[in-house]
This record gives sequence, C-alpha cells and structure tokens, in this order.
Amino acid sequence: MVELMVVIIIMAILGLAIMPALMGSSEKAKYSRAWSDLDAIANALTAYYGRTGNLPEGKGPIEPGIFSGEQVEGELEITDAEVLFQSFLGTQLEDLYDPWNQRYQIDSDWDADKGTGHIIVYVSGSGTATFSSINLTGKVKLDPYNDNMPLAKLVINVM
Repeated sequence: MVELMVVIIIMAILGLAIMPALMGSSEKAKYSRAWSDLDAIANALTAYYGRTGNLPEGKGPIEPGIFSGEQVEGELEITDAEVLFQSFLGTQLEDLYDPWNQRYQIDSDWDADKGTGHIIVYVSGSGTATFSSINLTGKVKLDPYNDNMPLAKLVINVM
C-alpha cells in the first residue's frame, strides 16, 4: 500500500513538472499555424496571379466574394475566379479563419489595368507592419515568440 502511494506521489510530481512546458505550447502553436496559413494564402495568390495575371483589389477580410464574381477563361472552360483561388489554397474561403477565429485580412491597392500595386495578407491585431513605403499601422497581430514580428506577408509589390 505504501509503495502504491509513493508511485502516485512521484507521478503527481512529474505531472506538475511537465505542466508549465505544456501550458505555453498551445498558444505558440496558434502563431505557428498563422504563419503557415499566411504562407499558404501568399502561395495561392501567387499561383492565381500566374494563371490569370490578376489579383483581388481592396482591403478587408479574405472571405467569400473577395473576387467579386470574376470569371477566368481557361483553355477548356470558364471558371469562377474564387473557385480557382480556392483550388490553389486547398480550402474553402468560408472555412478560412486564423487561430483566434478571425478572418485573415488583405491590404491591396492592385490596379489590374496597369499591373501595379501591392498585396499584403495579415492577421488582425494592434501592431504595425512596414514593407518599404507601405505601413499597416495598428492593424497587425505581433508574434511574441518571434521577436514581435508582425504576422503579415508581402505577396507582391510592383511599382
């Protein structure tokens, strides 16, 4: 009986020793997932641009309707632009949320006629991201596990 109590006490002590290490890992995993999602969105936008020569315009959440019903002509058929983008992304836009259950954001001043502008994708927050002359002040979540780097990706910047 005493041996069983000693084993239980040792297991409790080991469990308590591991708890602090596990407590922060779920929050850190959220930031890792956000970075991974931003990479996937940036890659999907790049692939979409490579296929169509165009990008979405505007600022705000990345959600259904971001492509405003655009159609893309292919060799064999006409495809809805949003469907094409989702095929590159590998997920439906209605399911695309950051780990804090907010929509990923886009900041775009893309001019399709001139083929110039920028596209930045980011996670909403209160920090600042700067890419050359482009500032997102008070809009971007910062990653405390990565020297407070802004959770943002510059996808394209054509002057």
